[in-house]
Amino acid sequence: MAHWPKTVSGKLFTLGLSIVVVPLMVWFVITLPSWVLLALAVVALAAVALVIWRRRLDAAREQAWVGEFSFGDVVRRRQASEELEPATP
Repeated sequence: MAHWPKTVSGKLFTLGLSIVVVPLMVWFVITLPSWVLLALAVVALAAVALVIWRRRLDAAREQAWVGEFSFGDVVRRRQASEELEPATP
């Protein structure tokens, strides 16, 4: 997740860092052999596919829990049964 700083000094630091890092990354990519670039691209695509798969799996698991028995149900039942019991002095 990207985060843009809220302070002026944070924005200047981020801008300065990107001015230094982007040319270094371009130089690094240009000097790599093509098979290394291909391998990095495959790894990056695999990572993106894994993230997408995990998010879909989590969403499916969340949907599976809709309407199921939960801890909140236990608490509500317990409170309801305690309200029905006569108070003992």
